[in-house]
Amino acid sequence: MTTAELELATTSAATAGDGTSMKALVYHGPGKMAWEDRRRPTIQNADDAIVRITTSTICGTDLHILKGDLPSVTEGRILGHEAVGVIEQVGAGVSEFHTGDKVIVSCVTACLKCDFCRKGMYSHCRHGGWILGNTLDGTQAEYVRIPHADGSLHTFPTGGEEEALVMLSDILPTVVF
Repeated sequence: MTTAELELATTSAATAGDGTSMKALVYHGPGKMAWEDRRRPTIQNADDAIVRITTSTICGTDLHILKGDLPSVTEGRILGHEAVGVIEQVGAGVSEFHTGDKVIVSCVTACLKCDFCRKGMYSHCRHGGWILGNTLDGTQAEYVRIPHADGSLHTFPTGGEEEALVMLSDILPTVVF
């Protein structure tokens, strides 16, 4: 899909219905995906944030999903785990971020409280880890729910370029390993 087509689809979704829908890239089994209208995510837990996505990208993991290599990703899942966006809403338990903050969405969700998080092993978080686009709807959508927002989002630096800094959400850090 070209940028112009995506912008048209996004505009159509934003103006359709009652404002609770969004466009999202949805997995439908090996080799099958589609842009679909979906309900916007809502706050489910006190430590959640809702982020309006402004830039998203893909990585090799997404390609493995599309090949059908990851059985944990089930049909109907919104793909993606790398993004930059603006916080639209935060739960009552979020203390580090506020509505309107521009953020980098980490590919790894970290509760900051479990034994692995306390050891700095966030990808092994007992209540998170790699869940976006895997076991929880991901970032290739207009909006995403981020659990454990205080440990899963990073402040976007003033003057930064989205196209460059989206790489910090997953692509750049994992290439080191």
